Amino acid sequence: MVDENGPHYFVAFQTPGPKWVPGVKYNEQPEFMNHVGYMNEMQENGQTVLSGPFMKKAGGLNGELEEGGMTIFKAADMEEATRIATDDPTVKSGMLNVEVKMFWVPFHT
Repeated sequence: MVDENGPHYFVAFQTPGPKWVPGVKYNEQPEFMNHVGYMNEMQENGQTVLSGPFMKKAGGLNGELEEGGMTIFKAADMEEATRIATDDPTVKSGMLNVEVKMFWVPFHT
């Protein structure tokens, strides 16, 4: 059933930025742990719904990672969502680019 008043979340699409090192896996990029630290902080603050890298082959870190990922998170509005997404230290440094979109969830359990 369609929930006409379903929740709204925000989706941050993270892609390689100008400081991304070509040919180096996502989890081996020089600033990767700065990104993980920020994602952990968001999780601890209760903002994160889902977050992770895109995959070429399943298997977690034993799989094959794509170059980029996404985070579905909570924010009051697009202004706050953009601030949260761009506060990631790897976005600030240029390792990652980020695009934020609002996501309405009319189908959920």
